[in-house]
Amino acid sequence: MAWNRVRWTEARQITDMLDWTPAPEGEPDSSLAPQAFYEALIKSGRLVQAAQFLGLALPRWEAVAWAARAVRDQRADAQRKPAEVEALKRALLWVQDPSEARRRAAFDAAEAAPTTSPERLAALAAYFSGGPVTPNDCEPIQAPHHAAGKLAAGAVLAAVFSGPEPFQSLEKRLKEGVEMGEGAAPR
Repeated sequence: MAWNRVRWTEARQITDMLDWTPAPEGEPDSSLAPQAFYEALIKSGRLVQAAQFLGLALPRWEAVAWAARAVRDQRADAQRKPAEVEALKRALLWVQDPSEARRRAAFDAAEAAPTTSPERLAALAAYFSGGPVTPNDCEPIQAPHHAAGKLAAGAVLAAVFSGPEPFQSLEKRLKEGVEMGEGAAPR
């Protein structure tokens, strides 16, 4: 099925946001449609790049939903510190109801979580998904439009690489993480 709700018409629009200029060796033609480019990345086994690309190709809500669910499914609760549990909970709650209050709660939870944890990145993806990123009593400043997608992909990749034995089943876990994102692509 075609990604008919992805707003980009050429992969180049996404690769430019990823700073993939000039194109990495062996990269598919960036004038391809995003779905075709993504499928070429998958076919060539470039799963990390596929995840990064997908994070920006997806609409923001779908990217955050992918990240939160992938982080939830890639790591066992026993591996999480209490602040990580709270950050993931807030990201998942935002996915259920993307309200301003839940977006800001995701930020507060992210601030308390360890800096590089997948849960923190998922919560930050929710926060940067839209709306002002300044305190309520300041003039509103919007997040960069690509921030949520980059954070979402980072959350997925961090979850994959931070499992109990990250390199034993890395390719399998990468495929699972990317396939979850494919399921989030609007069709």
